[in-house]
Amino acid sequence: MIGLRPPSRGKEFVKATRRTLLIACLSIAGVFALLVTGFFVWTRWQYHLPTDQSAREYFQDHRAEFIRFAELLEKDSAPKRIAPNGVVELLVPPALRMTIPGYQELMSRTGAREVFVRPNGTIEFELWGFGCAPCTDSFKGMLYVPTNGRSIANDPWVPISVNSLNDENLPKQNGAIADGVYVLPLESKWFIYRAQIGD
Repeated sequence: MIGLRPPSRGKEFVKATRRTLLIACLSIAGVFALLVTGFFVWTRWQYHLPTDQSAREYFQDHRAEFIRFAELLEKDSAPKRIAPNGVVELLVPPALRMTIPGYQELMSRTGAREVFVRPNGTIEFELWGFGCAPCTDSFKGMLYVPTNGRSIANDPWVPISVNSLNDENLPKQNGAIADGVYVLPLESKWFIYRAQIGD
């Protein structure tokens, strides 16, 4: 009687290697799926914009801080960006970065993530929304329009007045919200704004 031969060590090694590769591939695919899902959930959370009524209430709750900040920025209306830590970056030559005492506190009190003083003199207090290089930018916040605002030819930031900043009420282009800055009046010189910039 001929006995059965045990499997060769070479076949065992190949099976073990295949099993290890399969586990590694499934692990990598699982991690990738988690990252993609996490990124999707995170961007959906970041894109969440408050209702117009909630934004109105927010402005009323922080009205004194917004007005104080706008008054300070109006004194030096050079185009600039203010970061959450209060660092100011001029947007026109000479490009300078500086820290202005009191700006960090006002950023914190208003809850602004960034503040932009535009070339036409308007001041944007960016509060909510999200944007990145390969995706659509959608932001909402408060907009201050000074009485002595400057008119600029071909200005891409000319506000468009609307009755509501909800998705369904804004102009569409190719099935998406058309690019632009849409505004809803709050009081004299103050608006809720929504900036929409396609990818």
